[in-house]
Amino acid sequence: METTTAYAPASSLGWLDLDRAASERVGELLRALEEPGTLDVLGLGTVRDAFSGILNPGTSTIQTRLRYFLFVPWICARLEAERVPPADFSRRLRDDEARLIDCLRHLGHNQGVIGYAAGRNLKRMPSDAYWGGLWTWGLRQLDLSIFEYGQRVAALGRTRPERDDDGNAMTRNVSMWRSLPEPPDDFLEAEITFDLTQEEAQVLVDYIRRHHEGTLLAVLCATPQVAAPVDYPWDLDTHGMPAQLVETLGHAQNFSELTAGPQHVYNMLLARRAREKFGWETGELEDRELGHLEAWSERIGKRLDDVRAWAADLPRFWALLAEHHISYSAQEFVNAIVTRAADDPEGFAENPEVHKLIGKRELRLKSKRARLAHRSALENWNGLGVGGQFDYRWGITKSFLADITDGKRAGS
Repeated sequence: METTTAYAPASSLGWLDLDRAASERVGELLRALEEPGTLDVLGLGTVRDAFSGILNPGTSTIQTRLRYFLFVPWICARLEAERVPPADFSRRLRDDEARLIDCLRHLGHNQGVIGYAAGRNLKRMPSDAYWGGLWTWGLRQLDLSIFEYGQRVAALGRTRPERDDDGNAMTRNVSMWRSLPEPPDDFLEAEITFDLTQEEAQVLVDYIRRHHEGTLLAVLCATPQVAAPVDYPWDLDTHGMPAQLVETLGHAQNFSELTAGPQHVYNMLLARRAREKFGWETGELEDRELGHLEAWSERIGKRLDDVRAWAADLPRFWALLAEHHISYSAQEFVNAIVTRAADDPEGFAENPEVHKLIGKRELRLKSKRARLAHRSALENWNGLGVGGQFDYRWGITKSFLADITDGKRAGS
């Protein structure tokens, strides 16, 4: 029998579509929720994203290679120089980004070329993926959406400053872009690679350090090569890192490792319920999740004293994230689930209280779409597991650091 509830949504999103710029900003928010790895059945994503921003600001899981942080400004600066009219900006920007795809295609598949297969028909061009990061790193100076920028691009750098009676400038023009290396002479006309020059690598490192001193990304820019063999950021040698960063990595590790368990339990419960309700052959998924849970329990057990000490002082953890406005319901769930994981990692997978917490959490978040509570929702399940341990965009950060490593070596 299905569970019934007088459910009220914990949160909702609505907006008035007053203009294209506002619509674009909302679109950026919604697209962020669609990024790979953001499927969030237990509502843990706000904490994950907070740590991602703290440790690796300006990054996104839909980014690929570091040189796009230069490609996009170079393209936009060309359009500014041509003073492209607002009515033509979107088309011209897409045309030039399509040309960039053609200039990169020789690198081949799986080399980080955005739009390698789709080409001009790509829905989300590189400017879309990197626009927020360009602001976060300080490479662009005006907080405008791409559409707003397009409306002003013809006037940028052209408007004369206001002057007083003595002819002195009273205002100054603000360019969209900070000082950046010049593009190659044949940019968008010939093949190009993701290889950074020494100057390009150093300029990007300088901006990261200037705007995000003390973050993991900024600290690792000094020795980017150390990231290559490391699977998770807390496995790095933290000797010499700022004390605040080391503490943050500790919080990030504990949250990541302890919340991996309930995600595997959720998948296990789905497998069991689907077999019970529909007779589906889900034994392989269940066995796989039980294997993950066994390995998880062993991993937690190896550092149990540290984990329990962390779980006993959760107010300190939430104080670190106070500016990120994590909902009370998310905090309540995390407190309950990680406390049980730390208390008894071996018995966690089959703990009825854990199962109840997970079921209630999904129901609160998804209402009639909750698969553990509603037969109709479960019937639409694709039979695959979801979630996994959080690495806080470590994969893309490693890619950027590898590009910096190669750039620093260029010409040496």
